[in-house]
Amino acid sequence: MDDDMEEGVGESSGPTGRIPPGAAAASASAGLGSRGGGGGGGCAHGFSDVREVVYERLMAIRNEEAISNPSSFRLLLDQHFDRMPKSYSTDLHVKAEDVLLHRRILAECADPDKRPIFHARFLREDSASAPTENGNGAGYLPVNLRDDEFTEFEPYERMMEDLSIERRKSVDDFEAISARRDTQILLVHEIIFSSIDKPKLLSQLSSLLSEVGLNIREAHVFSTTDGFCLDVFVVDGWDTEETDGLLQRLKEIAAHSHASLSNQTNSSASERIIELQEKIGDSEFDRSLLQIGEKIASGSSGDLYRGTYLGVDVAVKFLRSEHANDSSKVEFLQEIMILKSVDHENIVRFYGACTKHRKYLIVTEYMPGGNLYDFLHNKNNTLELPVILRIAIGISKGMDYLHQNNIIHRDLKTANLLIGSGQVVKIADFGVSRHRPQEGDMTAETGTYRWMAPEVINHKPYDHKADVFSFAIVLWELVTSKIPYENLTPLQAALGVRQGMRPEIPAKVHSRLSKLIKRCWDENPRVRPFFSEITVELEDISRHVVVSKTGNRHSKAKIHKKSPR
Repeated sequence: MDDDMEEGVGESSGPTGRIPPGAAAASASAGLGSRGGGGGGGCAHGFSDVREVVYERLMAIRNEEAISNPSSFRLLLDQHFDRMPKSYSTDLHVKAEDVLLHRRILAECADPDKRPIFHARFLREDSASAPTENGNGAGYLPVNLRDDEFTEFEPYERMMEDLSIERRKSVDDFEAISARRDTQILLVHEIIFSSIDKPKLLSQLSSLLSEVGLNIREAHVFSTTDGFCLDVFVVDGWDTEETDGLLQRLKEIAAHSHASLSNQTNSSASERIIELQEKIGDSEFDRSLLQIGEKIASGSSGDLYRGTYLGVDVAVKFLRSEHANDSSKVEFLQEIMILKSVDHENIVRFYGACTKHRKYLIVTEYMPGGNLYDFLHNKNNTLELPVILRIAIGISKGMDYLHQNNIIHRDLKTANLLIGSGQVVKIADFGVSRHRPQEGDMTAETGTYRWMAPEVINHKPYDHKADVFSFAIVLWELVTSKIPYENLTPLQAALGVRQGMRPEIPAKVHSRLSKLIKRCWDENPRVRPFFSEITVELEDISRHVVVSKTGNRHSKAKIHKKSPR
């Protein structure tokens, strides 16, 4: 799945291959750009201008489909653009002929017997030492942009409708890093996927491409108005120009490891649902006593409401029926199982759940302060050091409790930290949390890019130390009140983390706190401390902090509003 402000999040991010917003009719004779590069103009032409450029280009090259019946063809072209998001015209620098390809793929996808659709073609040879057009170079990119993982408070990743790796001013570091790589000729291919749009689809596609051994350079994700997806990936890692073998490999792995991509019944998920329901046992409560109030948050697969139960304020999280497929049910049941098994003052309290009705729901305590992300970034609050330490200690204690009970959160971030009375902060949203395997480590990529550990981004085995990395980013947010990598898109941020980039710690930050942050986000998970050690260090720093510069140790630490930017 993130969420937040539109950063090109969803919890994503500017590549080659896009019709520039300033494309003019004069471009028709030369085409709309190629995969090899070419930027957009500076003019802000509308969505209809791009249609005109595409139409004129296809007429100019005497495309058979276009010239056979121009008026009918123009209608078909308009219908294609009408079902696509407006970003389709600005986020994909395609040739006019590619628009027809996309339309044909979506038309073929309308036949259930043909879904899903995989299309692959060779694009070019490229040098690994040269940065890609977006300045990022090659590298695995993070993937929970269009996932429908429901998060109680996550506008920052949720508003993304499409995914592209947008070029920003702050990509100079990537170019410098890429330039230092050994020169190697790579074959670059384009892969297009189309099917029914569904939760977690982008994450599954990223995992599929990784299993084939492909490196994602660009990803453009579009959801049509009628419920389909058109996902375009530019990749390297396939060592021949031919694509028949590549397509066969993609379909084989999709059928074997990603049944939900291949229109197959996921019997294992159904079995998992039964298994989880048995483990959860009786968590039902009297729904007639539950009063539902106003909606306070909405995700792509669920909604959060404020309510009351037996006179107590509660938060009620619903799994929307239209998204109640097997995978989302499994995730929802796993969250219930974990919430039911934990009891700690820094973890949101579980009251009950219903899984025997048409709509699954979870009832937890209501946290009146909202989430820490909004508190820091949308309400413009800055914190004094004693408050920072108090919040950080609470989070660390809660995470230590989870790890002591063999639970890895896997999506620790400020949007999943809720504020209660007295500024107590509690950990929430256990939809992707897991009990640590008895043997071996996990490899599934999950979480949210800006907080994601490098080993997770790289699809390498990881354990509970991935949570420690995420905590370092949270701690950095607390001391800076800034959004991590705010000048980069989520994809660019993840690629940077993979290459060793970290947020800059201001010199004014307490030296011991600065050192702790650096230890927690160390590249090597074994260097990162355990949460038990983190708690001890934070408490010791807190004891040595002077509460007030005036010497009044009984004065309360304050929260300040940031000045408008």
